[in-house]
Amino acid sequence: MSRKQSSSDVGALRVNTTIKLYTLILLAEGEKHGYELMRTLEKMIGAPVGPSQIYPYLRKLEEAGLVKSREVGSRDKRSYKLTREGVEFVRDVLERSLSVIQAAVKVIGREKVCLP
Repeated sequence: MSRKQSSSDVGALRVNTTIKLYTLILLAEGEKHGYELMRTLEKMIGAPVGPSQIYPYLRKLEEAGLVKSREVGSRDKRSYKLTREGVEFVRDVLERSLSVIQAAVKVIGREKVCLP
């Protein structure tokens, strides 16, 4: 990618679904192609995951400079890998997510929680 990542590109990215969060986590493990991401996500969440849920997000990540893709094989298959900026982005997202989870654990740990 020839253009530099801009803070507005990254700031516009939302990690507002489980699929997006898990996609980032899977990419943090290492390079993966789209089909591999879809199949692994299906196993993780126990529900079908389609191309329309994966590829637009991968494209946005690439436009923001957080992911690089390359062609692999002979069937127009693309492989995706986090850039250094992408690794930092995932780290930041996970740290923020951890804060939310820790707050939720505190609430659940209280004796007077009203559960259905």
